[in-house]
Amino acid sequence: MALPKTLSKSQSKNVKDETIVDPDLAISNKSVIALINHMQLDYKKKKQEYKEKYQTFKMNEFGNVEQDEQMPIAPKSKVNISFVVNIQSAASLKSPVPNIPLSRYHRIPMVIKLPNRISKLGQDKILFIVKDPGDVYTEKLSACDQYLDEKLKVKKENLGNTEIKGWRDRLNEKKGKSSKPGMKRSSPDDKIIDMNKNSSTRLTETSTELFSRIYGVKQLKQLKNTKQLAKTLSSFDVILLDHRVGDELRKKILTTTVIRHRKQPYTIKLYDPSKDNLEKKMIDSKRQKLGKGFKIEKAEIDYIDPEFVFNQVNSIVRNTSVVIPWIATSLNKYDKEQRTSNTISLDIVCYRLDLENKNIDINEASVIILENCKAILQYLIKNLIKDKKYVISSVIKTGESQSLPMDSVDSILRSYY
Repeated sequence: MALPKTLSKSQSKNVKDETIVDPDLAISNKSVIALINHMQLDYKKKKQEYKEKYQTFKMNEFGNVEQDEQMPIAPKSKVNISFVVNIQSAASLKSPVPNIPLSRYHRIPMVIKLPNRISKLGQDKILFIVKDPGDVYTEKLSACDQYLDEKLKVKKENLGNTEIKGWRDRLNEKKGKSSKPGMKRSSPDDKIIDMNKNSSTRLTETSTELFSRIYGVKQLKQLKNTKQLAKTLSSFDVILLDHRVGDELRKKILTTTVIRHRKQPYTIKLYDPSKDNLEKKMIDSKRQKLGKGFKIEKAEIDYIDPEFVFNQVNSIVRNTSVVIPWIATSLNKYDKEQRTSNTISLDIVCYRLDLENKNIDINEASVIILENCKAILQYLIKNLIKDKKYVISSVIKTGESQSLPMDSVDSILRSYY
């Protein structure tokens, strides 16, 4: 098992590598290990059930037997583990930025940096919604691909070869989403809309190596059916918004009926506003000379910093985030009874466990999870919670498991993890 980074050599002397556990986190360590064991056993059981159902389905299909049920779905091998912090009330929260009200952070995820990554580029499907026209920005954003890991890039000699599969095709196959030409879907409601095929748009190619899809706002508005829109968006792991259209999209299109809590879109900027960039100033003056209209011409000369965009995307994928509950951002600050009587829970992903990995070291995974939990708690107390005394309790869980208790706030904060 890998030792925690802050554990000194004097602490680790005469102690066996397998028994190093912070005495302050006895409850947390037991809970994490119990949860991982439960996840592994539950996955094995579900996998066995899936195999049996799949064999029965195939036999019935081969024998032309009518079936009421659709093809069984394989259980997810990668499962998120959540660290849930229970807070006394909405009045216990503060705005992360002084002089900006908490209501401004309604449905906006805030990235929390972690010592151990949740995921990495190449494992998630990313959708980026940009200002119109989308095709112009797609060409500009393709410059971000140069910062990708060499393993994820397609070699120049293989660019035109359809037989050579990129990392995104391999990702789809792993998730069981690959489809052969002419393959029938189970039902029309399950269809995921490909907005590239709409003849009313100028788009011909809407993806890069970094982004699985890049859509303009007009394309998104073409999906008037809420169910279709929700189905299309749910096929992506991460949703990103251009900062220039983020507020409009959240209010009119990406409502709570379309976007789940877990998939709240992140807003990113196409350049660093803190930098004094001469090229951007020249572009801004050209835009002003063009006047009203000329959307395509303005987009073609727009300034984008590909490295800055890439670093934002990498940080979002690697780390976790917190979304302030609706009750805390929407309640009237003068309604003291409502603000002080409702307990609030902050549900934050602290790790993603790959249950297909047979070489999982439970003790090492436990240390990684506890390190991340400590980093999350430190961020919350520094930026969102007025004082640590307002934290009632904390638990660890998955979407399908029971909540298991964690140690007190002080014990987690002073631990060597």
